[in-house]
Amino acid sequence: MMLRKILIICVLVQHSAIASTLSEGALRLIKIGHEIGSRDVALRGQSLLLKGAFDLDDFDAMYEVSKQVRYGSKLMGYAPLERKANEILIKLVRKSYDPALYEYALNLLDGSSGFIKNEFLALNLFEESFKVHGNAKSALMAAIIRNESLVPGTKKVQYINELILFAILNHIAGAQAYQKQYIKLDYLSDLNPPSWRVWIDAQTTN
Repeated sequence: MMLRKILIICVLVQHSAIASTLSEGALRLIKIGHEIGSRDVALRGQSLLLKGAFDLDDFDAMYEVSKQVRYGSKLMGYAPLERKANEILIKLVRKSYDPALYEYALNLLDGSSGFIKNEFLALNLFEESFKVHGNAKSALMAAIIRNESLVPGTKKVQYINELILFAILNHIAGAQAYQKQYIKLDYLSDLNPPSWRVWIDAQTTN
């Protein structure tokens, strides 16, 4: 029943998942500016991105600003500002902006990017991302957290199978392999990577 509801939600929200035209244009200018080494072109892009984020409340633009602030820019002479990036990210999480939900949850799961590890909150955020936005990557991570008992008392086999099936149906890298090795053969081994972000990235290259 839950799987059917999520599939319907995916159809309804698929257009909202597309980045705004403003943020796309701004990022294109920033990218071109860095490619050709032009501060002026990059600055026009950053100005447009900031306008969208803070004058127009464009969540896509705000999320991209958080990433720009997090990594800084050698071309523009901006140092990384992790704390400010995290403030913007949390503001977007409170608005239930899906990319921010996933990013924040992953940071909490790893205890990275200035956040203290909190598997319980990470699970809640991944499941909000899955239930509200139909995010299949979040479904995979929620299944893993529950199956690996990272949050005690949440290992519910039927729900884990539902989550992993949703991820597999949406062709999420690593989902099918995880099901075979760690769900169907759960009694043989546990998955405990030093970094969940690195593990996720590795699935896309396998």
